[in-house]
Amino acid sequence: MRMNALMLPFWKATEVGDPGILPEDLRELIDAGWRTGPAGALLLAGCYGDGSGWRDDWQAGDIAQHELDVNDVGIPCDDLPQEREAFLRGAVARSRAFADAALRAARSLPASDTLVAIVSVGVDDDFLTHGATVKFATERGGFPETFAELDRFRFEAMAVLDVHGDDARGADAPEDRGRS
Repeated sequence: MRMNALMLPFWKATEVGDPGILPEDLRELIDAGWRTGPAGALLLAGCYGDGSGWRDDWQAGDIAQHELDVNDVGIPCDDLPQEREAFLRGAVARSRAFADAALRAARSLPASDTLVAIVSVGVDDDFLTHGATVKFATERGGFPETFAELDRFRFEAMAVLDVHGDDARGADAPEDRGRS
């Protein structure tokens, strides 16, 4: 697991929650599970469906980009308090619980050892509009180098969790610990 300096205080203020406390639409995505798509891509079944809305001529060198396109989940935050600190803590906690539950659900899939969740929570003045997203991709063909240096993100609290990461084991890791 790795995160930028903007994420660290919110991460430390939260714990991995029970996925049962997630909004119903996020629980449904987790319950729908994962599927292997074109070129061996790992895809949330609830985002990909039967695949009819997506091209299927994916090349191995582009797998990660296709996964990021399909597995792009907006985290519902409308019910969170609108006060800045409470909203951001709630958005991080919800994103973290969703990412952890989805990663745990993918553990038995081929290539799941390369699967990561990219958590992004807007922290600038527009935090209520920006909200939170979690994207999933495998760190293989076409994985963006943008996520190698998370401190370049100045308006988003960012974390990258892997399927074998500390949250999946239930422990917190310091920012500088690097990938598990």
